[in-house]
Amino acid sequence: MTVAPPTRITEILRGFCALLICAVLLVGVPIGLYAVAGSPLPDHVPSWEQVTATLMRPDTGNRLFLSVVRLLGWSAWVVFTIATCTEAVGCLAGHTAPALPRPVRPAQQLARDLLAAITLIFSSATVLTTPASAATQVVTADTPPTDGPSTSPSRSPEWEPLLGDDTPPTPPPEQPAGRTQIVHRGDTLWSLARRAYGSGGRYTKIFAASRTIDQPPGVPALTDPDEISPGQRIRLPPARTNIEDPPPERGSHSERLPTSERHRSYDRPTHAPREGRGTPGNRPSEVPAPVVASPVENPPSTPVPTTARSGNPNNPGITLPSGSHIGIGLAAALSLAVAATRLHRRRQYRNSAQDAPADQPAPAPVAQARKAHLDRTYAAHDAPVPSDADLIALDRTTPPPDSITLGTRDNTTITLPFAGLTLGLTGDGAHAAARAITTELLAKAPRDRAELLIPQPDADTLFPGTALDGIPGLTLTPTCSTAIPELEAEIAHRAQLMEAADQPDLIALRATDPAEPLPTLLLTATVPDPTPGALQAVTHLGHRYGFGTLILGPAPTGTTLHLTEDSTVTRAEGPFADTLTGAHLFHLTSDDANAMLHTLRTAIGAPEPETSTAPPPTPRPATTRATTHSENASTETLTLAPTGQDQTRPIRLQVLGPVRLHTTDGPITTGVRRSARDLLAYLATEPRGITREQAITALWPDHQPDAATNAFNTAVANIRKTLRTATGVREPMYLIRTAGRYHLDPSYIDVDQQHLNTALTQARHADTDTARIDALKRIADLYTAEFAADLTYDWVENHREHLRRAVIEALTRLAQLLRHSHPEQALAALEQAITHDPYAEPLYQSIMKIETDLGRLDAARRTYQLLTLHLANIDTEPDDRTHKLLTDLPSQGR
Repeated sequence: MTVAPPTRITEILRGFCALLICAVLLVGVPIGLYAVAGSPLPDHVPSWEQVTATLMRPDTGNRLFLSVVRLLGWSAWVVFTIATCTEAVGCLAGHTAPALPRPVRPAQQLARDLLAAITLIFSSATVLTTPASAATQVVTADTPPTDGPSTSPSRSPEWEPLLGDDTPPTPPPEQPAGRTQIVHRGDTLWSLARRAYGSGGRYTKIFAASRTIDQPPGVPALTDPDEISPGQRIRLPPARTNIEDPPPERGSHSERLPTSERHRSYDRPTHAPREGRGTPGNRPSEVPAPVVASPVENPPSTPVPTTARSGNPNNPGITLPSGSHIGIGLAAALSLAVAATRLHRRRQYRNSAQDAPADQPAPAPVAQARKAHLDRTYAAHDAPVPSDADLIALDRTTPPPDSITLGTRDNTTITLPFAGLTLGLTGDGAHAAARAITTELLAKAPRDRAELLIPQPDADTLFPGTALDGIPGLTLTPTCSTAIPELEAEIAHRAQLMEAADQPDLIALRATDPAEPLPTLLLTATVPDPTPGALQAVTHLGHRYGFGTLILGPAPTGTTLHLTEDSTVTRAEGPFADTLTGAHLFHLTSDDANAMLHTLRTAIGAPEPETSTAPPPTPRPATTRATTHSENASTETLTLAPTGQDQTRPIRLQVLGPVRLHTTDGPITTGVRRSARDLLAYLATEPRGITREQAITALWPDHQPDAATNAFNTAVANIRKTLRTATGVREPMYLIRTAGRYHLDPSYIDVDQQHLNTALTQARHADTDTARIDALKRIADLYTAEFAADLTYDWVENHREHLRRAVIEALTRLAQLLRHSHPEQALAALEQAITHDPYAEPLYQSIMKIETDLGRLDAARRTYQLLTLHLANIDTEPDDRTHKLLTDLPSQGR
């Protein structure tokens, strides 16, 4: 029998009744107790003899009984008052109040229910006063909009008066209360929020909107976000409300979430709700995921100072110089691939004496996408830019992708669920859009998270001239007909696993057995006409077993999109037609896709050819000398830095670590523009100075000539003004222009990297081992952090890597010189080297050899274990030479 929901008037009356009951319990009860039984406080403290005598003699007048009743009555009132205050504070703060001890738990539950009912007075009254025009349709997969693109509300910034214009614009209509949904077995507020908004962190919004809903008879009220029951009713606030999630804490929350509820590292809350009753992590298979924009795919709108930027700064997509348009999700995955490639290179560390080949820079499209990701996600919000190792560590907890972000509409990303998706693409932009979808899936495929099944002819069409062997997650079949049995076999395998584990769907199965590889599957193919019946039967099972179908052509079932050359949807048919009509889909050129797939191959440690087929990266002008001829640069630094003035120079520029300026009184924390900070770092790498054109090319490559010139002049003026204000000395220029070249004034600015360069040069040119050892020891003390850790330019990363390798080589050389005379100091130098590069396997081999010579066999085993732990982050293990050092340990003498 269907129970009719209570009316708003009923909810208001119920709230007033709860308020009356609460007033009686908090105010009426103490008044009554005081009138009948008197004050709970005794006139005096009885002695032990009086207490003993009272308990031993008969209670003829029932005085003792009445006293106990009075004490219990006052105690109950105090407990209820404390519980009410606790719940009220939690309600006002917007979080669940802490649970009180079990004996007083019923009083807390009563107070919680009363306060929840009291809030009906305000929430229901607000709903009653909301005008009918405020209702706005919620765009979801199961409730598509009826007005097409015109129903998408735009986000207008908060109005501010400008120059006396004190007439505010017409305020936007109030947001609707949202839609109501029934909780199914296995649901959690986290999973419901992730499906509804793309971010599990918004579960608090659902709880706040749902705790006042009247539940059906026999169903408990929603009083704790950690405890939800099947049959409860919840309210989902509108998907397009302007809700801002707090930024995540780096490195603090990936371990706090259950495996089935982990999301992208920069989209997790610090405290996630526990799983609700039922099977952990289940998702009701009969409810399709809503079509909303994920905040992970739609970062705050900030202009990106890079060659990879969007024409509209509010557009969440990234436009590359080649014309490709990608999402931040693909850019983030490529950023991880670049990090993994570098760590694999570091593993095979070789010094210059071994003729180590120069590292190949990332292809231009990949480098541009990586910079856009780091800028938008970290640098633009003044958050620390993660290192390569940090990115890999975050990637280890990333779950399989359960949705795909197709593109944007009205500056909002459009996301569809992978499971059960059947999408057909036609028109001039179909192949470019399909190329972007499949490339993003392959970029997220490592660690058995996703798999692309594609016939060879379609792969040749989408990726012409691209070597597809060795790309993780890619399975090629001869034809579409041979791909269908592959899907059928996978479905049978997953069905057996679900039956054996007694789990209803793939999400629950992954939570039950995280070690079982169950990647998200996508079949991308051209379907013959007529469509094979086996394919139609398989696609209907996609929602339950976690796979989708991308058809290069019209989709016989599902949604078909007709795309223009720039991948704009002009017409759509199917379930998601209204959502996708007018959308601008992400798309990739074949050259950009080739470069990205090349990076995905090297990210798993595949050998890199000496001449890459990927497009060459954009060269860094003016810094080639600093990065490839460091010896000359260091010598020039010595000539520019006057001796004897290191302690008297009023300004210290720190470029090892975050770029910062310091005076003798402390760091300069205000006044320095971001562009000025970047220019200072660039000047620190060029002791001979730079021209204005070189600075513009390195720092403002995407600006128009006039705008770039103004940006450079503004940065120079900001440096001079800030330093004059900080030091109080106005005569110096600080940044000198000589013969058309700008350089830092060495008489007033001391750069920490200059001291490191000096030590490197002295170690290289030392005549004796003693002088060389002294210089090398100074290097170990001077290299405190990586170069410009908060900058993301290509030239910064090149110089950062060059400087790091130079220091590692110096520490290795120091260990070689000290190994026989001072083995303990040699060990310390090598241990410091692996703190700067924990993936360089030859360094661990050297440490194990010295520890073995010293008879420290247990320490050598621990060194091997430490290397194994680090290499596991990049899905590899120590090579045979290192393993042989371990197996030979028992035979070594102590």
